Amino acid sequence: MKALLPFFLLGFVLVSCNNGNVKQPEYRDIQNIRIAEVGVLQTTAVVDLIYYNPNNFGLTLNEARGDVYVDVTYLGRFSLEDKVHVGRRSEFLIPAQIKLDNIGAWKNHRDIYKKKEAKVRIEGFATVSKAGIRKDVPIKYEGIQNIEKFRSLVSR
Repeated sequence: MKALLPFFLLGFVLVSCNNGNVKQPEYRDIQNIRIAEVGVLQTTAVVDLIYYNPNNFGLTLNEARGDVYVDVTYLGRFSLEDKVHVGRRSEFLIPAQIKLDNIGAWKNHRDIYKKKEAKVRIEGFATVSKAGIRKDVPIKYEGIQNIEKFRSLVSR
């Protein structure tokens, strides 16, 4: 029986990950936007993203990467700085790094300054794990956001 326990655990994790009741984490806020490095073609910023896990299970977010767009304009590429433990039914903080395209930001900074809100779109992939099992999951987010916090990044 003890030899079968890992297989039962694996089956439970796979079924719970594929269950239709699994909810996407909810975006809450962005905090602590700071410039890490300024370059001619690219600026690196570090941000803390606040999310809420509505599920009744936790997991580990091992890596994440993708692209960020404001309206239809490419803003830059994001990646996860550290592994993040996500507790069940709790808020969690993701320390992300964004590499901004300076040329695109400079060309479109007037459009960003004119608006208080804009459509933010994020596309990418994340690798999560639970009980030693890793899975790649797509990241897709699109919503209207207050972009006041992003202006400091574009104006530098």
